[in-house]
Amino acid sequence: MAALSMLVVLAVLATHTSAQSSSEQVWSSTSWVLYGERTPLAGDGNPPALTPIGADQLYSQGSMFRARYLEKSLDSDITYSPIVGIQRYAIDNTQLDIRSNTDSYTFDSALAFMQGLYPPITQAFSNSSGGMEAATLANGSIVNYPLGGYQYPNIRSTSSLDPDSIWVQGHVGCTKYIESLVDSRSDDNVKSVYTNSLNFYRTLYNLMFHEAFPESMVNFYNAYPLYDYASYQYNHNNASQDQISSVDLDMLAELASLDQRDKNANLSASGLTEGDMIRAVSGRTMAARVVALFKENILSSGTANKLNLVFTSLEPFVAFFALATPGPPGSNFNLLPDPGAAMIFELFSIGNIDSSYPSTEDLWVRFLYRNGTGPDAPLIEYPLFGNGPSNSRILFTDFVASMEHISVNTLADWCQMCDSVSLFCLGLEANSGEGTVTPPVGGSDSNAYYTTSALSPAVAGVIGAAVTVAVCGLGVLAAMLLGGFRFHRAGSKQRNSTLGGFRGAEKMASDTDIAYANSGARHERAGSWELRGEGKGGVGPNADPAEAVGPLGATMDATDLARPPRALSPSRFGSTTRIVDDDAISEIGQAPVKPREF
Repeated sequence: MAALSMLVVLAVLATHTSAQSSSEQVWSSTSWVLYGERTPLAGDGNPPALTPIGADQLYSQGSMFRARYLEKSLDSDITYSPIVGIQRYAIDNTQLDIRSNTDSYTFDSALAFMQGLYPPITQAFSNSSGGMEAATLANGSIVNYPLGGYQYPNIRSTSSLDPDSIWVQGHVGCTKYIESLVDSRSDDNVKSVYTNSLNFYRTLYNLMFHEAFPESMVNFYNAYPLYDYASYQYNHNNASQDQISSVDLDMLAELASLDQRDKNANLSASGLTEGDMIRAVSGRTMAARVVALFKENILSSGTANKLNLVFTSLEPFVAFFALATPGPPGSNFNLLPDPGAAMIFELFSIGNIDSSYPSTEDLWVRFLYRNGTGPDAPLIEYPLFGNGPSNSRILFTDFVASMEHISVNTLADWCQMCDSVSLFCLGLEANSGEGTVTPPVGGSDSNAYYTTSALSPAVAGVIGAAVTVAVCGLGVLAAMLLGGFRFHRAGSKQRNSTLGGFRGAEKMASDTDIAYANSGARHERAGSWELRGEGKGGVGPNADPAEAVGPLGATMDATDLARPPRALSPSRFGSTTRIVDDDAISEIGQAPVKPREF
């Protein structure tokens, strides 16, 4: 009976979505989109990558968005709700805000999505890219973009060094979130599920997991990576379907959902302060970002941030579902989102059919969710914050008040709540003694949300110095790994490279120590260990400081360096060796080498 009631509610919501009023005007849309199918996190040792199936899933989702906002499709059941003033055919990156994390499969998912949203087209050019004039030659011929008019979206990939990364995936770099996950294993509920599921995991170890996981990891504490691996194998490896059943796979999925809900939707878990809901931090930063993007659209009177897309991982989904409680209780929000799933927020008005931007009091917000990308995945409108189906649309002002109640509104708040050691947090901390800097709400790029227009010199100096050190360190590391660059103590280098050679203190400018290996290749000799002259080339107090040391320990004096380049011959390792005649080596009449007395 409960299942039947649920179906009735979903049917009403779906009908509500498809029967939207023609007098509605959508001004802005903001969406969080999950990456498509990828290779598993554990397995063959290769980093996870987007699969062709995953790319097709995101292309399909992008095509759905096109049918919703850009061009009505007769082949789609999606209701056409065009965004006012958005470019329909040629992409205009000034109207879009597209973000992704730095995972390759997430960024590639964003590219596949955009191919579906703005497919290749000829004879269409955005004014922001120069328009038709930029594509027209002096003789009147038109040059299209390659690949049949491929369109190039501007996708910003935010790393953990970027302050804006917290709005894409707020759990990354959050120290207190990580500490809370470690503490979760001591929770009685978690330990109970671990104990009750242990035999189930053990029965699957030899059947499925023995090639990818040690037996000690096959338990509830690793429920998500285990399900991730099993699901991929079940879909791509025919033999795996003989090893585990679909019932086993469903049980793994349910356990993975429990695991992720505990890690990202446990609102009773606290970090630095009681009640900060630290495990839902990714959903809290997401809530702030949605509000900020809509405010940007309002400030620009609808010209900017028409379509905002954030491509991310599953953590913000799970966290926001717990914070905003969308939909009827017991719905599929308790399960992991399917690949390519999309949460959509639409800012719209009712009744004004002209092109003038409405007042803030006349703006509404609705939330839609599409769990998957297939033809059987409907786009359904759901109520938020515990409201019933009849209140699925709320005034923008009420939406902002509800979202701000659950959100982390500033970068400074996030740094403090997470006790983060990120570089930008250290910069804010260093500035705390000179006045408060409040970053923009939700990571907005506009100065309208700043209480100060710029960082102080102290903060800029700290951040600049830290970034400089990090970049220099990476450069030195790359030189060591790729270029063979090494550090040596100067004293040790000198002792090894200036032993005096085979003639010791009597060595002439024309004397060069050359040894030949069996292969005939030239090598420069650093000198004989038993002859440690204190003259030219030696290491004693009378050593000649004018003598230069070659790259491989060979010594060259000023006379050698002054000779024409034609007399120098390159060695195998980039150093140079003086080519001399054998007669010049013999110096008749010179004093013999004196033995050292002890």
